[in-house]
Amino acid sequence: MARFGGRRQRVRSGRPALVVAFFLLGLLAVVAVRSIPADPDARLPQRFRLVGLIHREQQNAAALRREADLLRADIEASRRDAATRASRGTEDQLAGLSTLAGLAPMAGAGLRVTLDDSSLRQSPTGNINDLVIHSQDVQAVVNALWRAGAEAIAVNDERVVGTSAVLCVGNTLLINGTVHSPPYRVSAIGAVSDRFEADRLVQRLHDDADSFGLRFSVSRDGDVRVPAFAGVVAPRYAEPVTP
Repeated sequence: MARFGGRRQRVRSGRPALVVAFFLLGLLAVVAVRSIPADPDARLPQRFRLVGLIHREQQNAAALRREADLLRADIEASRRDAATRASRGTEDQLAGLSTLAGLAPMAGAGLRVTLDDSSLRQSPTGNINDLVIHSQDVQAVVNALWRAGAEAIAVNDERVVGTSAVLCVGNTLLINGTVHSPPYRVSAIGAVSDRFEADRLVQRLHDDADSFGLRFSVSRDGDVRVPAFAGVVAPRYAEPVTP
């Protein structure tokens, strides 16, 4: 009996330690729970939490809209650049066609040719027509300049184009519907002097100038200016006759 009683005494004496251990574990659990940062929104009513969520999403949406606006601006700028490049190409093409048609003024190095009537009162041949410049003389100079590589020609500042004709009206010339009297000053951009002087008709004009006192001079110029054609380009062409 004495041994049995002693064992019960030891069992009872171990219970307070067990209780203390459980108490400490519970205390540690409470401290651990309290050490977790609390979510401020968790203490707010659900209605206020929803308002906050909406506000944050609105900020995100606004940021996305700003990004979309920047992307649209980049796309529009790219479109404008592409349109400008296409427009510039079209403008360059039109400018080239206008130059070929004589509708644009030009400037550059070339030749200046002057033709004028003779100062003699009598012709060595007795023919008074030998002492004046005729339309075919001016036309011969213009054709020789084209063959010499001219890119633009003007006679007395009247642009010569594909539809132009040099016509004789009495002792004057009719060019593009305008009347001109001597001296006739022909300006040609791009014409090569050697090629022009080698032309057979040009050589003949030099001979006539020496024989009849006609004025026929050719000079090079680094700044020849030819105006644009001021008339209306209206080509006329033949059509086949139908039976």
